[in-house]
Amino acid sequence: MTAETITLFLMVALITTGGSMAAFAHNVLYCIIGLGVALLGAAGLFLNLGAPFVAAMQILIYIGGISIAMVFAMMLSVSLAKRRKHSLFKWLSAALCGLLFFATTGYLIVKTPFAVHEPAPPEMWGPDRIGHSFLTTYNLVFEGLSLVLLLAIIGAVIVAKREAKAK
Repeated sequence: MTAETITLFLMVALITTGGSMAAFAHNVLYCIIGLGVALLGAAGLFLNLGAPFVAAMQILIYIGGISIAMVFAMMLSVSLAKRRKHSLFKWLSAALCGLLFFATTGYLIVKTPFAVHEPAPPEMWGPDRIGHSFLTTYNLVFEGLSLVLLLAIIGAVIVAKREAKAK
């Protein structure tokens, strides 16, 4: 590995972790922007791995589609954003759950024997192969994700209309 590759990887990883704003921001819009930054960093990691098509799809689908859908859902439900005080119990419960999750994930990553293989040949990452996989092997996963996003937007519209009627 060359010093340029390592430097590029560290820069992209820094951009990706800069998306932690998605977890720590108090404003929903800033959370969505942080998610977009993290997804952009993931696209950079795909480029670093030699998969430009997957990186382009990451930008088009996730940043261009899902993040924009989240912004629209947020705009529909903006009237629901009221500041609430959270108790110490909720903060400690959330911290304990997060710590437990990251400890378990870290343990599994450390204990899993990962096999190192040669990189996949470029023809395995061609648009025709990826499109074929989307329409055959991974069709149910992507349809399920689109259904979840649709339900989230419909839920935001229903809640916003209910809130508007109450006023």
